[in-house]
Amino acid sequence: MRKWTSIVSGALLIGACTGSGHETGAASETSTGPSTGSPTSSSTTTGTTEPTTTAPTTTTDDTTSGTTGVEGGCGETSPPDTPIAWDKGQPDISGCATIRGLREVRAIMHLHSHHSHDACDGEPQPNGVPDEDCLADLRVGLCVPRIDVAMLSDHPAHASEAAYEELLLMREMDEPILGDGGTPIAAWLKCPDGHKVMVMPGIESGEMMPFGLEKHVTDVYGTSSPAAFAAIKEAGALAWVAHTEGRDVAELATLGLDGIELYQLHANLDPDIRMEDLGLEDDDYFAAIIPFFLQPGRQPDLATLAFLLPNEPSIVALERLGQTQRLTISGGTDAHQNVFDSIATDGERGDSYRRMIRWFNNRIRTPELTPQAVKAALRAGNNHIVFESLGTPVGFDFHGEAAAVVEMGSETSLAGGPLTLRATLPTLDSRSPQGAEAPGVRGVLYRATADERQELMTWSSGQIEVEAPGPGVYRVEVWITPKHLLPYLGDALQYADIEAPWIYSGALFVRP
Repeated sequence: MRKWTSIVSGALLIGACTGSGHETGAASETSTGPSTGSPTSSSTTTGTTEPTTTAPTTTTDDTTSGTTGVEGGCGETSPPDTPIAWDKGQPDISGCATIRGLREVRAIMHLHSHHSHDACDGEPQPNGVPDEDCLADLRVGLCVPRIDVAMLSDHPAHASEAAYEELLLMREMDEPILGDGGTPIAAWLKCPDGHKVMVMPGIESGEMMPFGLEKHVTDVYGTSSPAAFAAIKEAGALAWVAHTEGRDVAELATLGLDGIELYQLHANLDPDIRMEDLGLEDDDYFAAIIPFFLQPGRQPDLATLAFLLPNEPSIVALERLGQTQRLTISGGTDAHQNVFDSIATDGERGDSYRRMIRWFNNRIRTPELTPQAVKAALRAGNNHIVFESLGTPVGFDFHGEAAAVVEMGSETSLAGGPLTLRATLPTLDSRSPQGAEAPGVRGVLYRATADERQELMTWSSGQIEVEAPGPGVYRVEVWITPKHLLPYLGDALQYADIEAPWIYSGALFVRP
């Protein structure tokens, strides 16, 4: 597989910058599948008036708390009188309203530490000693964006060589979280501002990605079989696979999975994956991405606007597998801090843990923040993906109502009567970076049967109610036209008029 570094270097040589990239190490961990985009993925709107471009200030201190803009939030939005300064963090959502008794927590699912052979610029353990500077960067990356749960996915080399307790990444200020047997199964990573991140170990190989392991099962990490996935479930883990876009759907159907990656960052960025699995041009996008890091006036955290596209093969896999089984979705950050060490205009390397973690996250709905509750919520499917670099959403919801509420990720039958689908579009949190113009927001409700995908409804505000017309896999996409980001785009104002994915809901699996 061609390395990212060769493509990045080519982009640099055309005058975008003079820095350098690094290899990603073993390529087998990133091979995956082609995306044509959902039926509405290329929709755009064109502005007709000259936008306001007042430049806000930008915080560059890595210790920022992540409480962006004005106090409050989690309510109705009014555009500010002047643009809110860009913050490397994200608004605190711990005080937001619960949804049917469940709180939302931010989770990063698919993340590599110094226990992965190809992390930390390919030298995660120089002379056999963990790279503490790289670990410090990872801690900042989790603390500043106020992540609540970090589900690690280190590669078998070097993770299988480490004692299980070492995979918790604890340092002297942190606290273990004990399981029923009195041994650690997770850890609280403590941030300087008092925020805490729950860290749970996991593994990523080309065959499996068990999340939330409670002990090592090293003899199955390289195996893709029903027995291997049963073994990691017995070790307390969630049965997951990475890079769904490159997996054989017929094989996935046999494995007894809890979940799959619906979006994978490398599928949008790795040139081989883009070309071989998504059917896109392999390197034409780098010339659009690089200026976000190096052009004064552009906010580097908004580089997602230059590459963010649906992973269509993974969506198709969910729709096909979902005809007969229930699956949870996830978005995979797959951060290694090993690709692009050139320093951006905000003083941070292009591929910093903090930046990649701020680009998007998973929103798990759970009654409480414990390892057991989080894993139970994921087994039940109550998760959705938020591309939060484009703004913090408030009020999104998707569920069904019959004799009882059917939450995202659930399986239900029409045998007992009709099912009403309810979906609510979010608004933009008033603390989220924004200028005077409001974003355009569009929801799309999809139904997939064994034969086709149907667009049941498109709407632009508020809530919809639709009676499910029959069995199928139902899900919602929310798209945003980011006019509110004009003050942060510098000379790239055209991106304010280009629609991008904002939220992918979990699915409802409706049976006859």
